[in-house]
Amino acid sequence: MRASPFLVLAVIVLAVAGGCAGGPLLANPPAQRPVATPPPRPSTSGPADPVPIVFPRDDAPHRRLTEWWYYTGHLVDDSGGRWGFEFVVFRAERGGFPVSWASHLALTDETGNRFRYAQRAEIGPQVDRATTGGAAPGFALAILGVDPSATAARGRSAWSMTGSGGNDRLQAGATADEVAGSGAGTPFAIDLRLAPLEPPALHDRDGWVDFGSAGGSYYYSRTAQAATGRLEVGGRSMQVSGRAWFDHQWGDFIAVGGGGWDWFAINLED
Repeated sequence: MRASPFLVLAVIVLAVAGGCAGGPLLANPPAQRPVATPPPRPSTSGPADPVPIVFPRDDAPHRRLTEWWYYTGHLVDDSGGRWGFEFVVFRAERGGFPVSWASHLALTDETGNRFRYAQRAEIGPQVDRATTGGAAPGFALAILGVDPSATAARGRSAWSMTGSGGNDRLQAGATADEVAGSGAGTPFAIDLRLAPLEPPALHDRDGWVDFGSAGGSYYYSRTAQAATGRLEVGGRSMQVSGRAWFDHQWGDFIAVGGGGWDWFAINLED
């Protein structure tokens, strides 16, 4: 009997897709005492860390234990309605197991007081569609997240994020059966183009954060991106514009401290 992709994903990386409702993401379950054991190394080791971050090359995926591309932002539609969005792709590599991916998509209707979210997971290198050679460096990720032979796959388009140097495009839509939250059952979609308004901010000045026995992480943020495009909610299509924030983090770490972390961002006027 062949195991389903979702069962294999759970076996490969426990809690890789903890869900928008509160499980840990790409982290071990919380432990009472931190255990200072080195994380496993990826199947192919590169140069000793840290090495300088180079753009746009390092926008693309890396052969590391843990990586994510994380977008959040605020949008205003053509009638003055306010929206918040989140779109993230997580990548996990564990030795000889297939690369595992998880993705979250969320939309907050700030005017109508509704929150909608969906999530998908996939296994294998096919998610990374970045090209090499003559093409511009960057990333191209596309997640379908369902068994193509399943009836439920019909009508579901891939979630995709592509970009290079902060000039990015986000395209994703959730069908009614995928959507949870206070707006459950209402399909929604985003199609946004982003352009950088500030240079990348390298965390800890050089983009390398040392977690000690828990490993290390490369980490940079694009703290201001202009966003334009379209939202669809329940069959209603809206032109939108606003601002976005992008985080890209990768490294050979699984858990930080006792097994997880809290994350937030504050965007000030300047």
